[in-house]
Amino acid sequence: MDDLQQRIAEDLSGVFEGELRFDEITRQAYATDASVYHLLPLGVACPRHEQDVVTLTRYAAENYLPLIPRGAGTGLAGGAIGHGLVIDFSRHMHAIESIDESTVRVQPGVVREQLNRRLREYGRYFAPDPSNSRVTTIGGMIGVDAAGSHAVRVGSTRDHVQQMRLVLASGTLLDVGMEPLRQPFPQNAPEDDPERIRHHLVHRLAHLLQSHAELIQTRQPPLLRNCAGYHVRTLLQRDEVNLPRLIVGSEGTLAICTSATLHTSPLPANRGAVLLLFGTLEAAIRSVQGITEQQPSACDLLDRRLLSLAREADERFAQLIPASAEAALLVEQTGYSQRQTKDRLQSCIAQARESDSSVLVAGETYRPEEVDLLWSLPYRIVPLLTSLGGATRPTPIVEDLAIPPECLRDFLVKAQRVFQKHWVTASLYAHASSGQIHFRPFLRWPSTADGAAIEGLARELYEVVFAFGGTISGEHGDGLSRTSFLRSQYGPLYSVFKQIKDLFDPHNLLNPGKIISDDPHLTIKHFRPQPSAAALSVEPQIVPLQMVWDSPTLQEAVSRCNGCGVCRTQSRHERMCPFFHLDPAEEASPRAKANLLRGVVTGSVDPRELSSEQARLVADTCFNCRQCVVECPAQVDIPAFVQEIRAGYVDANGLSRTDWALSRAHSFGRLGTAFAPLANWALNNSGVRWLLERFIGIARQRRLPQFARRTFLNSVRHTLSDRRRITEGKKPVVLFVDHFVNFHDPELGFALVAVLEHHGINVYVPQEQTASGMAMLTAGDLEAARELAQINLRTLGELAREGMTILCTEPTSVVCLKQDYPRLLAHPDMESLVAQVTEAGAFLEQLRQRDELKTDFIPLDLRAAYHTPCHLRSLQQGTPLANLLELIPGLDLQRIEKGCSGMAGAFGLTAHNFDASLQIGAALMAEMQRPDLQIGTTECSGCKLQMEQQTTTPTLHPLKLLALAYGYLPEIRQRMLPNRRMLTVRS
Repeated sequence: MDDLQQRIAEDLSGVFEGELRFDEITRQAYATDASVYHLLPLGVACPRHEQDVVTLTRYAAENYLPLIPRGAGTGLAGGAIGHGLVIDFSRHMHAIESIDESTVRVQPGVVREQLNRRLREYGRYFAPDPSNSRVTTIGGMIGVDAAGSHAVRVGSTRDHVQQMRLVLASGTLLDVGMEPLRQPFPQNAPEDDPERIRHHLVHRLAHLLQSHAELIQTRQPPLLRNCAGYHVRTLLQRDEVNLPRLIVGSEGTLAICTSATLHTSPLPANRGAVLLLFGTLEAAIRSVQGITEQQPSACDLLDRRLLSLAREADERFAQLIPASAEAALLVEQTGYSQRQTKDRLQSCIAQARESDSSVLVAGETYRPEEVDLLWSLPYRIVPLLTSLGGATRPTPIVEDLAIPPECLRDFLVKAQRVFQKHWVTASLYAHASSGQIHFRPFLRWPSTADGAAIEGLARELYEVVFAFGGTISGEHGDGLSRTSFLRSQYGPLYSVFKQIKDLFDPHNLLNPGKIISDDPHLTIKHFRPQPSAAALSVEPQIVPLQMVWDSPTLQEAVSRCNGCGVCRTQSRHERMCPFFHLDPAEEASPRAKANLLRGVVTGSVDPRELSSEQARLVADTCFNCRQCVVECPAQVDIPAFVQEIRAGYVDANGLSRTDWALSRAHSFGRLGTAFAPLANWALNNSGVRWLLERFIGIARQRRLPQFARRTFLNSVRHTLSDRRRITEGKKPVVLFVDHFVNFHDPELGFALVAVLEHHGINVYVPQEQTASGMAMLTAGDLEAARELAQINLRTLGELAREGMTILCTEPTSVVCLKQDYPRLLAHPDMESLVAQVTEAGAFLEQLRQRDELKTDFIPLDLRAAYHTPCHLRSLQQGTPLANLLELIPGLDLQRIEKGCSGMAGAFGLTAHNFDASLQIGAALMAEMQRPDLQIGTTECSGCKLQMEQQTTTPTLHPLKLLALAYGYLPEIRQRMLPNRRMLTVRS
């Protein structure tokens, strides 16, 4: 910390109860949002309650410190970054304080989806629906007056805010709503009395509005969507001033909101939606006017590029959308009855057909889950634009225009001419019925060298917007990207905005530089620094890269993260980052890891920070579940970044005793099996378990797997490991034996062998193989992991070159061999190995697709609960073994989709993480306690332990159930009996 940061920390110590952070890594995490900008803050404050905000604001006023309020940090205009103290409301201030018949009172950090999940219990919802509503906070929505696809029917956030509790720039706390102008002046009140301050603000504001009424009516036209500048058009209502309508959309530049009372709406009784597909973009645009006349709930326009991405991303959309479609309109209607809803939607379809007889009607539906599926098209696919490779990328500049809806057709023609003049292509997504247009021009990642070109493009496009009576910001705010153009839009009205700013924030301390700024070139300043190979070689002897970064390079990999914030979701429908579900801290989000490494490769973070304790803490908020890779729109490989960060720390500081021991469990496994009776007694002895926790860090409450009396590899040494299996007869499949099968559950290996041999498939088990090394990788011990990888490559590489399939029963092993080994080693056999390694279930599914899978199953009268492991999901191959289990007569398979199990290998074994592990897996474990279940089933050995942690119901690998159904290994039935051992579980 520098002297100023040290003084702030000391001054606020004991009076500010939240967190104050000044370390370089945390500041880097808050230096960006979803925009193209980067501003390193002085520090970060995470208030715990309203009094913290008051304390911080008063201190800032006394010491002239800028404050930047922040929600989820998902804005596209750079509105929540700055050089002052960033106030993160999402960390602690996310309470739903009260719910009444038609209103709800919330703190600013509440996520919109979580609010609506709660309101759904009352049959109501908060209607504005920005596309990122699974992560966006109510405070963020208030900041930019967020709207969304349904704004034409429900309006924007401003239309739903009844009252607000504000902290002014001076630190004064005020409740505001409809403020009467005839309120008597509190003459005897002191200068700092809240009522005196309120009276002063309200009457000065009213005077400004009345003095410039004609200018306001002329320069701020009544568009359906406009959040550019301050909203001043409808503030004066008879003898009252509607202060919330001014504060909403002001981006935290006038006051800081600590709670808001929101209007809620009844949930739509009936919804219907349809996807209308057109052969040309022109035909789709022609149809908008007629459809809008039918007053739809929503009508969104998507261009060809978005439709192509949808087809590639989801098989359901591939079946729905023909490759010839050049544009689509997604139309929704609601009604009091299904008949009314259907009539309204049919009217929209008829209008489209009248405009274009060749329109294709796809996906017409009145089922809520299918309507939601159609809306997932823009919500999921628009972010996928960031995954497109190439020299240019879709860039969120000039991305938030709004014009009168009736001008849409003519405007888009002229806008296209501007893009053509600048040799730029752009994707198009529009809330067409409300005239809201989201362009994403394909540009090189912006830098100051491109400034003149970017300003030129923006200026010419905005001139077209102004000519049609439109606005440069419809719902994303002004931030850094549009503030410098507000003078062009509003002319003399901009001076009124400045007077309002001076009235509320005379010292310009609240989010300075947003909406009000004298800098004419703000749009092209503060771009994110570009990654450069040179930055990594400044001091290579201090922090060398630990992994192989060839394709993509580390510079390219970190550039893929645009900070969109999708990884901050806490939605129950997504597994993205179990850590963030547990604790919504920015450093726990996946994008924080990308921001840290981006800082290193751009030179804005000292490379030596990778060996710091703070870097370890950031890395420790990831246990390598890989769900971020699956669900990230750009498929950024965050786990690889974490391995790089953690490896840098380990290289400088070494492993902890616990990490060292647990990452070498395969070594201790040999001792465990050699002395299995004694080892199993010890694992079930409370005294021994206390010692294990005290000296190694294994949680004494964790139920551990028993050791087998003989390893799987020893058991097959003279049979399945006979090399004649390679040279004689049919080419065999090769079995990779993971740690769990070898030392704890050899029966699983024999179950797979039985299933394969039932199909006439020869199996070979090389004796020279060893553990995959995933535990070492996750711990950051890359050198030890490389040694194991080299052994396995020597053993398996030649077999892979000869075209032999290498099967794994453990999804984690597949992930390690296919995804991690290429980052560990540059080896001539690597490509062959990656191509040949296959998860056992996927291999059997291939047999099924070739009609070679036998289905001569014996009925199993069982009710089983199936859990999909995270690492299986990361392979993106579906759930082949669960699909096969559903073919077994009598087996009632119930799929439990309750998120991550929370076990995550060694993570859930440690005393330090035990409670967090249980919290993450709580929903899954609760399901496993259902009395109607006889067994659980999952492919992951770690998930098995968690599923058995709080129940006597055993969990078996699906392959065991398959083997049993084929008539093999009848002893497996014994494994289905309740497991009543206290500290250990059977395999």
